[in-house]
Parts: sequence; structure tokens; C-alpha cells
Amino acid sequence: MVSSPAARSHEIRHRGLALSERRLLLVAGDLVVVAIIFVTAFNLHTAEVRHLGLAVPRIALGIVLAVWTVSAVLVDGYRLSGTVELRGIFRTVLGSMAISFMGLLIVFFMVPYRITRPTLLLWLAGATVGLLAWRFAYGRIFGRDFFAGNIAVVADPEVLHRGWPDASGVLRGLYRIVEVVNPEREECADVLEELVSTGRVDQVVLGVRDEVAQPLFRTLLSCYDTGVPVRSLGDLYEELTGRLLLDQLGPSWLLALPMKSQTSRLYGTFKRTVDIVAGGIGLVVLAAVLPFFALTVVLGDRGPVFYRQVRLGQYGQPFDIIKLRTMHNQPRYEQRQTERADSRITLAGKLLRRVHLDELPQAWNIVRGDMSLVGPRPEQPTYVEELQRSIDFYNTRLSVRPGLTGWAQINYGYGAGVDGARVKLSYDLYYIKRQSPALDILILARTAFAVLSLAGR
Repeated sequence: MVSSPAARSHEIRHRGLALSERRLLLVAGDLVVVAIIFVTAFNLHTAEVRHLGLAVPRIALGIVLAVWTVSAVLVDGYRLSGTVELRGIFRTVLGSMAISFMGLLIVFFMVPYRITRPTLLLWLAGATVGLLAWRFAYGRIFGRDFFAGNIAVVADPEVLHRGWPDASGVLRGLYRIVEVVNPEREECADVLEELVSTGRVDQVVLGVRDEVAQPLFRTLLSCYDTGVPVRSLGDLYEELTGRLLLDQLGPSWLLALPMKSQTSRLYGTFKRTVDIVAGGIGLVVLAAVLPFFALTVVLGDRGPVFYRQVRLGQYGQPFDIIKLRTMHNQPRYEQRQTERADSRITLAGKLLRRVHLDELPQAWNIVRGDMSLVGPRPEQPTYVEELQRSIDFYNTRLSVRPGLTGWAQINYGYGAGVDGARVKLSYDLYYIKRQSPALDILILARTAFAVLSLAGR
């Protein structure tokens, strides 16, 4: 199958922007707006440079741009689904500006660089308005179908309907499904060939777990001859949501996981070193605050200060997790998963949970090697047994050391029941597949932001 030059030029003229290109444009626009407003604020408020023309404080400008970028990442400001809805735009800009302003107050208090609080206040107001305007314009322009990538999905319509709703909400302006082709249809290969040869699609997305028929396979191979990439439905879903599409995982997916012998020793050493250092700091902090919190816990119902519970660690090894007790004493047979507004939580426990200090004793589990700072949250053996029977690949989350925080916690939080466990697993498997120092640092940074914003329960 070879397309004509006219068809190819048509395809190139209307090729949608890739997500990496969209994100680069968004970052570049943010930095330009932040820089222009900051330089303007500096020149308007700094008296000694007004008569010299335009002055650019290079070091201070570099600090502002770095702090803004970090702040935007912390609030997930470069997830493209948040750029096409007004609520997402306001949440990103206002959250990023609040973090940036607090960070810059601290930085420029220690090293002034002639940057005063009035200058920062002027920048705060101007940059907030400028960024809101830029992101609103970005969403209106690049949210149009003209810039969306055109895709043909080769999948059973029922399978697509079952697994796609979570991604369809972030699809607008990014991708447009031109046609869904059922691989069971005899004319599937011919339909796909026509879509590609006429330049109507930029990508072919394959949502088939089993082997495809030979005619369809030959058509998929020929797609590369016309510059049309073929990717899996699971990859597209992962790109859009930061989760794995569990319904599309087959036995071969296990081969994509980083096995122990293939995982970077440097990464393993880095992670364990960070765990030991952070765990040691946590124990020092625990020793300093324990007398006060022990008093609040004991006064709650005169029970024990610490709470121990068996959890499963890496490769299913049991260990005792340690927490500050936040619930009333209860018999073992009454224990169940925590729910929102759980009546068992004590008054002092609500405060501890709100600031996440009930998790502080787990620093000892981290130092011992039972847990890591980052990883899937450890579960009780009874829940694991139940979920293993209900959810395929649930055992895979036991292939890494459990964590104090994780990708599922910062993106989804607490999930009750089998349905909640499935969603959390989709995030946990994403982390296991992509674990790296950069992802660990991102998770820790967002966790710190959640703690400071009192987002616990």
C-alpha cells in the first residue's frame, strides 16, 4: 500500500500536534509571560534603574523562572487535560502562583538581588493575569480539532467502551477518533488501508490482546511505509491518564517490567540511600514530637500510643507497620478498611491524619528496609488475598518494596472496595513500569505539597 504524493502532502499539512510539542509550547509560553512580567515589575519599582532604560536582573530572573517551573510541576500544571477547561486553568495558575510567591519571598529574603516585596507583589498580580490570559488563549487555540491528532482505533467497540471513559475526558483537543474498526470484521484490513492511504489518520491505535489476522498484520506493517505510526491502545491510555489500562494487559506485558537483574544498580543504591537518610531524619523528628503527640493520643481514650498491623511487603513478605494510633481501641474482629468520616477516628486522630503525622513512626520501617519512601502502599494480607482473586496482575504490585507515599496516592488517594483497588493498581503498575529517580522526586514533591495543603483525612 503506497499513498500518492498528494495524499502524503495532505497528511503532513493536517498532522496534529504531538503531546510533546503541545507541552513544549505551553512551557515556553509560561516562561515568556513570567519573564516579561517580572522584568517589567523590576523596572517599574526599582528606582535606581529607571533612568538607565530596560534593566534585566539575570540571576534573579533565572531564580524566578526556576521557582515557577517547579511550582507548576508540583500542582500538575503541565498535564494537558487541564489546559482545555476553565477550572483546570484557574487551579493551575493560582496554585502555581501561590507556591512561587512563597518560595520567592524566602529566596529573596536570604539573597535580595534588589528584589523587594513590593516588586514581588507587582509581579504576582501581573503574572497571574498574564498567565490566565495566555493559558485561556492556549486552550482556545490548541483545543480545536484542527490541531488534534487523527487516530483510527482497531479494537472491539465493546472493549473500547469499557476501558475508554477515563481517557475520553482528556481526549478533547488532543486526539480525534476518526473511526473505530472492529478487527473481527472481514473488511477490517481494507477499511484501515483506505483510512491510511487517503491521509485521514495520523496514527493507528491497536487495542487487540491476541494475535491479529495476517491481512490486518500486513496492513499494519505497511502503515510505517507511509509514515503513520502504530501504537497500542494501552500506550495511548497511559499517555493520557498516567495509568495503565488493565483490560489491555496480557501475559506478554510482564516482559516489559524491569526485573531485579535488569534494574539499574545505581538507581537501587540511590533509592536506598535516600530511604536511610530520610528515615533517620524522620526518627529524629519523631523523638522530638512524640511526648506531645503521645499525650494527645492517651488523653483521647487512654489507649496505646502506637498501633501495629501486619502488612505485606516486597514479594509478599509480612511485616509490622507502625503508626501513631488515631482510632479508638477496637477488637481485632471489628477491624476494617478506613472510610471517609470514619466514626472510629478520635479527635486527636483527626488532627494527626490531617497533617499526616500518624505515619511518622513508619520511618522505622523505612530504615529497617520493610518499606521505601516511594512505592505502592502496603496492604493487609486478608485484603491482598481477596483482591488477588478479583483483579488480574494484583500480585505484580508486590514485586517492589512498598512505600510511605506513591503514584496512586498523589493521583487518586484512598480507594475503597474492589473498584477502588483496581484504579489504584492501574497507577501502581504505571509506577512499577516507569520507576526512576525523576519520578520518585516528583512523587515526593507532590506529597510535600499535599501535606502542606492539609489534604489528609
